[in-house]
Amino acid sequence: MKKTFFASIRFLGLSIIFFGGVYTLLITGIGQLFFPTQANGSQIMENEQVVGSTLIGQQFEEEGYFSGRSQGVSQLSPFAEEQASLVKERTKAQLAANPTETDVPIDLVTASASGVDPHISMAAAEFQMDRIAEIRNISQEAISAIIKQNSQSDLFSSREYVNIMQLNQALDELQ
Repeated sequence: MKKTFFASIRFLGLSIIFFGGVYTLLITGIGQLFFPTQANGSQIMENEQVVGSTLIGQQFEEEGYFSGRSQGVSQLSPFAEEQASLVKERTKAQLAANPTETDVPIDLVTASASGVDPHISMAAAEFQMDRIAEIRNISQEAISAIIKQNSQSDLFSSREYVNIMQLNQALDELQ
């Protein structure tokens, strides 16, 4: 009985040292060596200050910026009454903010499962184009070009999307 107990304690101690220390250092080192940007949070720096991340969605409340998906985490069924009510509310808000449009893209009125999705569809970006062009006094062609320059394609389909943070940074650089 004593032998088993002390063997278990030794195994526990070695496991803590290995998995808590050696393994952690090894995986951290591999991440820093091969994926330094992602391992450090894909931070976007301006004037030596972190202004955002390309991997985590940020909310842009000012009128002259593209808005992304809702930050609220959604685990609701698409058929739930609460979900329908939220979508209806968000649709009204989007139509009020973008009065020249009629059909709101679904990704602007639904939340992602994580609540931190940094991307919107091309349709969602184009939906907001008129509002941003008017507020910033920029031609729609210039904004359309920025959207196309910042578009990315899905690896497994032909779906195209844009990163909100990068899109809004490109808008700021334009002015």
